[in-house]
Amino acid sequence: MDTTKDTAPPVTRETVTQKALRLYPERIVEPLGHGRYSVEGSGGHFYEVDLGIGGGHESCPCLATKPCYHISLATIHRAKAKAKARRAKAERTAARASRASLAASL
Repeated sequence: MDTTKDTAPPVTRETVTQKALRLYPERIVEPLGHGRYSVEGSGGHFYEVDLGIGGGHESCPCLATKPCYHISLATIHRAKAKAKARRAKAERTAARASRASLAASL
């Protein structure tokens, strides 16, 4: 009796987040304000995605099962923009502290 097992890795579907991360560099995502984004989908269609900031629910008018990758693209864009703003603020704060330290040493 053969007791060896098939060692092939299981076939897995690409998750919504994985797809969004893969597509993010090539898709257009524009903020519309108040947690809403215009997100380019396949075929060049644009969807107005609402991330539900302020207590609402995430929504996208596409026909895909939710959460769709359009919502994930908007979420990634928002996170990257917030991180960029935090880095810029930290750099400004460090520059001010450096100038203050230099002035104090004179």
